[in-house]
Amino acid sequence: MAGWISKGQQKRDHNGQRNICAADGHPGTEDDPLVTTTDGWRVHLSDTTDPSSGFYGQQQGS
Repeated sequence: MAGWISKGQQKRDHNGQRNICAADGHPGTEDDPLVTTTDGWRVHLSDTTDPSSGFYGQQQGS
């Protein structure tokens, strides 16, 4: 979960939502961990690899 984090995600982190997906509100899991998007939000890896998701292709590089 490294990389640039948006101010909105920082606020979520400080509210105890670091492991909660910004897209659907569910926690990251071993099978579908959270990754950081190019605009600084944490979402499930599947959100960045599913062409029907609004986050498709937006994963930050490691």
